[in-house]
Amino acid sequence: MLLSGEIEIEGLIPDSSNGALKVLVSDSKENMQAIIKPEVSIRPLWDFPDMDLNNREYATYLLDRALDLNYVPETVMRDVKGIGNSLIQEWVKESDNDLIIVKSPEDIPKDYLKVLQGYDELNKLITLAHKDDRDLRNLCLFDLVINNADRKGGHLLMDTDNKMWAIDHGVSWHQESKIRTVLWGWIDIAFNDEDITLLEKAKNVLQAWKEEDFIYLSEIEIEQALKRVDDLLDINAFPQPGDQWPAVPWPIF
Repeated sequence: MLLSGEIEIEGLIPDSSNGALKVLVSDSKENMQAIIKPEVSIRPLWDFPDMDLNNREYATYLLDRALDLNYVPETVMRDVKGIGNSLIQEWVKESDNDLIIVKSPEDIPKDYLKVLQGYDELNKLITLAHKDDRDLRNLCLFDLVINNADRKGGHLLMDTDNKMWAIDHGVSWHQESKIRTVLWGWIDIAFNDEDITLLEKAKNVLQAWKEEDFIYLSEIEIEQALKRVDDLLDINAFPQPGDQWPAVPWPIF
């Protein structure tokens, strides 16, 4: 459907920094909502100057599927008539979720992992925390592999079937460490068997990409991703943030 369906533009997404469009994709039998990110609308960033954010986002989708995580919504690359080369992703109809929370310290549930504390605009102490579940733990590892520079709380969605989705991965895969995430709750916790299995599987996928001249990332970016996986397996625990880059994206949501 996303590759060949007829596209009707519903409108511009106002919060998008790169001209993303909400669209309806249809054929003779059915339709689905999607988001289009036109290549022509991408703006160069100081640390991602090559306007290749769609390639990075598509590489993230391919890794997600290769690892059988199914966290990234269905995604394709397509030349859209009147728009040009674009990334098209299935639109997730989300419901409210409590995966990431910001509350007073006494209101944080005991089964949540605390990330940091600070003060709000009223000078009241607040805490950023997230759930401690397998999907979020997998996603934390996934973000460490792809070097996600922008894992905001708002990039985690829960659909009406209570299924978690992760979106907005354009600023990922940089060869320099730029990890910024709200999922720091497992710092220094040793990897378990599931963690190691996921990382070893990611290493195999990345090695295959390197050998087959994967077109969506540069060779050095794939090599650095492999190095990140090797480093994680060597320390055998969730890492601490570095001191060369802000550890948490802002705004958080």
